[in-house]
Amino acid sequence: MIILFTNPFGRDILTLQPGKKPKTFPEGSKNKRQTPEEVWKEETMKKNLAALVALSLLLTALIPSLALAAAAPATGRLMLYTSLPAMQLNMMVDMFNDQYPGVTVDVFSASSEDVMARARAEAGAPQGDLVLGGGLSAFQSAEDLLSAYATPNAKTFHEQYRNESAAFTPIQLHVSALIVNNVLARELGVKVVGWESLKDARLTGRLVYMDPSATSPDAQQAAFVNSFAKSVNVPSPSAPSFVLNAVTAGQYAVGIISEEKAIERKQSGADLGVVYAKEGIAMGASYAGILSGARNEANAKLFLDFITSREYQQAAADQLHQRSIRRDVDFGLKGIASTKELTALNYESLALLEVANAAAWNR
Repeated sequence: MIILFTNPFGRDILTLQPGKKPKTFPEGSKNKRQTPEEVWKEETMKKNLAALVALSLLLTALIPSLALAAAAPATGRLMLYTSLPAMQLNMMVDMFNDQYPGVTVDVFSASSEDVMARARAEAGAPQGDLVLGGGLSAFQSAEDLLSAYATPNAKTFHEQYRNESAAFTPIQLHVSALIVNNVLARELGVKVVGWESLKDARLTGRLVYMDPSATSPDAQQAAFVNSFAKSVNVPSPSAPSFVLNAVTAGQYAVGIISEEKAIERKQSGADLGVVYAKEGIAMGASYAGILSGARNEANAKLFLDFITSREYQQAAADQLHQRSIRRDVDFGLKGIASTKELTALNYESLALLEVANAAAWNR
């Protein structure tokens, strides 16, 4: 930073020494005797010109080095321990490397349990830098393995996920939605608006669901959906593709499925309704955290900042139909609720509903 000091009165001060006469010129010259004010002006111009020349030389020397420092690219390596699906992971890494081509990203991909087991086995001397993917309970149990870091993007997160922990950061929201075959629902005379409406006797044998743990790492979300399905006599989950195809074809009237799968099918033109339960949404988040003692901590922070940026989060919403952790990113699709319109089932609500569902199942 360059600081220029100026006279508080707005101009340089020229003091004529006592007894010193103004500059004179030969008789007949077009120049006349200079007054003190003219001398002051001339001397000031000379001094200002000299100062400008000096400043120009200084800036010429400084600007290339400042520009070089600002443009210094990130380099080195980054090791990810992750349980994310390959499509999501590939998109993250590709977009990151487009922006930071000098960073080589290595990946250890496994289940969330295996990822955390490896991180714990390497505690104190980790080979990895960033744990990517996994639910709240998994990260809470591994908090002692992680280094505190607050991404500048946290200020844009939805309020309820903003300050969960200094050791891990939410990166995506997972929602369990209801897909409804509109034609069959009308034929049956049922209106699906939430969990309770799925207990309508006319839907007996017409409901199918996928285990949310196939797409969401949130244990509470998975426990609720599995428990509720049992309460309406659907004892076991089906594969996501079967749920989508069976409801689309009218074999079943309603399916409980991950939101991104429902959006993907609806975008293909299928006559399906996407319903968000009025009692509250089964919703959770996946997280990331920097391992304590990571050898490439700076690159891990860079990656975490990037995947929580608006650029990546909007791309994930647009291309993968993933719900963003950020308030300034949404789908903008007809029939798909914005995050601010959703009410998540809290832990107390989940516990009460699970008790009620278990009682109904045992009757």
